[in-house]
Amino acid sequence: MKKQQINIDKFSVMLAICDDEQKEVLEGYLKQKKLKNTILFMGKGTAESEIADIFGFGLSDRVISATLVPQSSQEKLLKGLVNILGIEKDTYGLAMLLDVNSASSVVLEMLGLL
Repeated sequence: MKKQQINIDKFSVMLAICDDEQKEVLEGYLKQKKLKNTILFMGKGTAESEIADIFGFGLSDRVISATLVPQSSQEKLLKGLVNILGIEKDTYGLAMLLDVNSASSVVLEMLGLL
């Protein structure tokens, strides 16, 4: 029996940390871009450190999102996320891309590829 060949676009994890008040803005952006493979975590505060001070993180509530995004559009999606959350303007937060080098069948099923 011959195995089915699947062409899969490489993907990254887009990670964002923002204030709890921006949860609806974040969810709206992800929905608008049809990014359904997202996990949202609710957090409270951060450890006190110099790095936390640099990013402006105090002890307020936070939303952490992890979204699978195709590498072909990751930069555009990240720039849009930074813009919509106002991270580089007047809001404290963090957004980054994490490369994924391999994926289990569970992740591929979640993406609807298996």
